[in-house]
Amino acid sequence: MLAWKALFVLGVPSMRTFRAVVMLAFAAASLSRAIELQVARQSPFDLEVCGKLAGVPAGQSRYVRWEDLRALPTTKLRLDGEFVKGPQELTVVFLSDLWNALPSSPGADTLLATCGDGYSSIYTSDFISRYKPFLVLEINGQGPAKWPPPGLAFNPGPYVITVSTDLVPAAAGYLDLPHKKPWGTKKIEVAAYAERLSGFYSGKWASLTPTAAAGREIWINSCACCHQGPDGQFGGTKSGRPFQVLAAYATYDKAFFMKYVRDPKSLVAGAKMEAHPWYTDEQLSHLIEFITAGN
Repeated sequence: MLAWKALFVLGVPSMRTFRAVVMLAFAAASLSRAIELQVARQSPFDLEVCGKLAGVPAGQSRYVRWEDLRALPTTKLRLDGEFVKGPQELTVVFLSDLWNALPSSPGADTLLATCGDGYSSIYTSDFISRYKPFLVLEINGQGPAKWPPPGLAFNPGPYVITVSTDLVPAAAGYLDLPHKKPWGTKKIEVAAYAERLSGFYSGKWASLTPTAAAGREIWINSCACCHQGPDGQFGGTKSGRPFQVLAAYATYDKAFFMKYVRDPKSLVAGAKMEAHPWYTDEQLSHLIEFITAGN
């Protein structure tokens, strides 16, 4: 793959509260050479990688040092309000470039990101190609060892994956885009979608109606960030609520389930779940149909 050697400028209307200008993209290392993987963690800022990695035994993890990530082809983005108020400059590596630098095994087509608090996010090769998600390495020239940046009350490190709607305007129309912006990312798994998420397409979920299948897509791209799927399928553990509990609510009190998704704290003051007020009745009906399939 050819290394980037280009200067990009995106003109963005001044009325936008969030603006991004790609300042500079440059080659820092050859993508034809796999990034060096460490057998043991050497620093809290090492990125854990696992899954379908050539030469790595199944079930084992390897680690990538921050300095090795920084040596990959990086891009500097000028963003407004991404982490703190006002303009800030980020040094990032696109997930596509990181993936190309890893020794992925044949059949790998998905990256699974997991955060320190149990939050997870799923990035298919199609999503990566369309929306250009990137891993944040520096904020205003400072790496995660010096985070949080002034003005931010908590530490978003060791890594953040995010998407810029000004870099890729079409991303603004993606349902639940915030779930593709996990902070505190510690691990990335290289996976084969059909293998890793097989439970969503087998058993009671093998032959869904088109509307239930639409609900499955909502689950995978949103609910799976905090909840494991049926039979412990891949998903976040942040919520602490298993799939069976959600299925019970969705089956026996659909009105409660729909209201909880839209505004959890209106029903449970201490709810950890974020509100999703943008979901339509139709979308929530599709989600409920998927969750309750076979009940």
